Amino acid sequence: MPENVISLTCVLASGAIIKTHNRPRKTSAGYDLTHLIIGSEGTLALVTEAVLRLAPIPRNLHVGLATFKTFQEGVDVVVSLQKLGHRLEALELADGPQMRCVNVSGLAPARRFEEVPTLFFKIAGPSMDSVQDQVGVMRELCKTHGASHVEITNEEGAVGAIWGARKCMGTALLAMKKKDTDLFLHSDCAVPISNLSRLVAGTQELISQASTANQADWFCANVGHIGDGNVHSSIVCPQEHYDAAISVIMDIARLALSLEGTVTGEHGVGMKLRDALEEEVGSEGVEVMRGIKRSLDPRGILNPDKVFRLEGDGEEEGGESKS
Repeated sequence: MPENVISLTCVLASGAIIKTHNRPRKTSAGYDLTHLIIGSEGTLALVTEAVLRLAPIPRNLHVGLATFKTFQEGVDVVVSLQKLGHRLEALELADGPQMRCVNVSGLAPARRFEEVPTLFFKIAGPSMDSVQDQVGVMRELCKTHGASHVEITNEEGAVGAIWGARKCMGTALLAMKKKDTDLFLHSDCAVPISNLSRLVAGTQELISQASTANQADWFCANVGHIGDGNVHSSIVCPQEHYDAAISVIMDIARLALSLEGTVTGEHGVGMKLRDALEEEVGSEGVEVMRGIKRSLDPRGILNPDKVFRLEGDGEEEGGESKS
C-alpha cells in the first residue's frame, strides 16, 4: 500500500539517480515525489530501492464471517462500524455467486459455504479485552443489520478454513469456465462505501444485459475490499465475446464514475482504461500528466502510451518524433 512506502531510490529516463526522501515518519519537504513515482505505473522512473514502513504482526487474531440475504445488509454493517470509529484488520464482502465459485472450485475443502452474500473480517488488538470488545460490536452490528449467521473464532483450524476461502476467491473464479478458452476479465472500481451496493447491482444488470444480447450464459461474481469501497466484478464468458466483455468493463467503469468513484482502486490504468481515465480526470487532467511525463521522460521510453497516449505533443506511439 502506498502509505507504507517511506522513500524510493529511482533511475530516471536520463540515467540520473534520485532518492525521493530520507527515513522520517513524516515530511513536507518539497513535492511528494515518492507517491508520484508510486502512482506512475512505471512511466516516470525505474525503482531500484524502496524503504518500507513495517507493521507488527497482529496480536490476538480472530477471524469471522457473517451471511446476509442481501449485499446491502453487509455494506450497512461496515458503514455502521466506521461511523463508530472501529478499524478492523480486514473487511471483505463477497456476493452469492462468488461464494458459489469457492464451493465449485474445491479450493476451500474444509467446509462448504452458504452461497449468499458473506462478510469476512479479521479482528486483532494489543490485548484480549480490546479484541473481545470489537467482537461484541461486530456481533451486535451483524445482528442489527439482518445477518442470518455470525461466526467469530480464534481456533486455528477454523481460522484457516474461513480465511482460506477468502484467499482462494480469485483462483476459484477460474472453476466457472466451461471451456479452457473461456475468458476471465474483471473490473477494479472503487466508490464511496455507501454507493457500493449500487455499483454491484448496476454491474450485475450490465453483465446480464450483455449476456442476453450475446445469447450466452456469462458468469458474474463480485468481491469487495469493502473497508475502502473497492470491488472486483468478474466476468467469465466465451472467448469470441471478448469485445463485448471489454465494452461491459468500460460501462462498469463509467457506472463507478457516476457514483462518485474511480475506474481503478488498486490495479492501475495500464492500457485498457486510458479512455476511462480521461473521463475521470478530464482532458486537462490528462494533459497535466502528459506534461509531467515529458519533463521526466522526454523521449517517451518508459512504458510508452501506458496510462495515457503520447499524443497531441509531437510524438507518436513509442515516443519517436513525427518530424
